[in-house]
Amino acid sequence: MFYAFLFLLTTGLVLVVYRWAVASFPWARARRRRVLGGVGAYVALGVLSHYAVVRWHEGATLHTACVVLTMTLAIAALPIGAMRAGGWVLDRLARESVPDPGVGTSDAMTRRQVVEAAAGVGFLGAAGSMLGWGMVRGRHAFEMHELVVHVAGLPRALDGYVIAQISDVHTGLYVRERLLDEGFALVRRARPDLLVATGDLVDFDPAYAPLIARRLADAAPRDGVAAILGNHDYYAGAGAVLGALHAAGVTTLVNEARVVRAGDGGGFALLGVDDLRARKYGGAGPRLERALAQVPADRPRILLSHQPPTVDRWAGQVALQLSGHTHGGQINPGFCPADLLLEYVAGEYRVGGTVLYVNRGFGTVGPPSRVDCPPEVTRVVLVAG
Repeated sequence: MFYAFLFLLTTGLVLVVYRWAVASFPWARARRRRVLGGVGAYVALGVLSHYAVVRWHEGATLHTACVVLTMTLAIAALPIGAMRAGGWVLDRLARESVPDPGVGTSDAMTRRQVVEAAAGVGFLGAAGSMLGWGMVRGRHAFEMHELVVHVAGLPRALDGYVIAQISDVHTGLYVRERLLDEGFALVRRARPDLLVATGDLVDFDPAYAPLIARRLADAAPRDGVAAILGNHDYYAGAGAVLGALHAAGVTTLVNEARVVRAGDGGGFALLGVDDLRARKYGGAGPRLERALAQVPADRPRILLSHQPPTVDRWAGQVALQLSGHTHGGQINPGFCPADLLLEYVAGEYRVGGTVLYVNRGFGTVGPPSRVDCPPEVTRVVLVAG
């Protein structure tokens, strides 16, 4: 539903740019059917290129171009729409008689058309430049965020225990050796006792699963690595992803749990649940009760769950939930559009006695760009409560 809404919203914003073009440029107005046909062909090309990347893992360059152009049009549509709406309001207030811009075939541009055309081109240029910066620099600007969590019942011997969290690596066409090197350098700098990966380890191509599995295994601290699956892991093929993780020696928690540092005052329970969309792809879906049954009831609980909204199901049953999925919005042009659609987007939340932390993600989905949303490695410090 979210993706359907996002598609309809983006299409509507692109149509705003189309309306601006035919209103501002006489040549576009005179050829509006051709322009509209070109828009339709472009949309169809974008859909086909996306299918080619997902189904056959081909056509990455074309897909990237389509996605970046669509995002440029969508971002520019906001100020362009506001500009045109403001002009219409001023016209009404001044009670001016303004002819319908769709009427007439003159190639001459009025002063107002020149101003709107220049402003619109400027908005498009700014949006394109912003996305370009996000591709060249933004998605490489890794940050480490430290989160201190007081955990009731945590043994004093584990006071100061460090968990490094990564999420949404999306290893694939746009996340390969260079980006992995940059992100895992921060993981090593965090000096964790335990490394966790909260889903979406690969994008769409299961051929990249061994690459991320080896990287996780190579970065394993003294208490190892634990990973869960995300929706993209199911898109790629959960069996292939799990097989690669197991072959590399990475612990996977799919509705499973284990006790960490049992010898230090009893340790704590680390639980992991399946993804919310797993059932559509033959998976079990999130079953916290199965994981809870595998560990003593008196241990403090830390949960790995890819999608943040699952916290509403079991708030209060776990001390801490680590999630991802949202990428922190990924493209935030002065504000975070995801805040309008999602309750939990990035950072720390407190829900019914449970601390929820949503990691901004490691890689990208859609356009290989990040704007005002740096990729993140989270350093979680547990403090005995």
